Amino acid sequence: MPGPNHQRRIDVMLDPTYVEGLSERTLDELWALHEECLDVETEVSYIRRLAQARIDIIDAELDRRANGGSVGDLLAMLPQILSDDTPRPSPATSRLSHKLAPSMAIEWRRGVEHLITDTTLLNLPILPDEELRTTLAQLHQLEREVSQQRQALHPVIDLLEIELAQRHKAGQVEPRR
Repeated sequence: MPGPNHQRRIDVMLDPTYVEGLSERTLDELWALHEECLDVETEVSYIRRLAQARIDIIDAELDRRANGGSVGDLLAMLPQILSDDTPRPSPATSRLSHKLAPSMAIEWRRGVEHLITDTTLLNLPILPDEELRTTLAQLHQLEREVSQQRQALHPVIDLLEIELAQRHKAGQVEPRR
């Protein structure tokens, strides 16, 4: 967990003062803020996807146990479990991450890292049902939290992109890729 004087990057970005005075910032500052927001958005999105995948796998394991299937059945179903055939939101209302995965140097210190880094999946066949249900509830909570953070970060990214676009339109900046 972060110390008492340490704020997580996302908390700093979600503070309204983060985007104050954008018009007075240099282009380099704007690009740095934008890049930092995109990095954090990618990290949050990645954590959300990991939580969702674990939720789907644990749900399938609980179903397998209830219906008497084998561990081999669960393994055979993994591609289907992880393929996520749920309907997608329309392109107009969805937002794709600019990057597919976070930096390998991701530092995630929230106290619930074990939900996405522990050996639950490795030990899945031998864990008691109650432990799986508890982990499942924690994963659902984590998924909700990071989804809310990701959604809250999007307007910050939008403000930065608007400022960069206005400067580009005024001929003050070349687009970056």
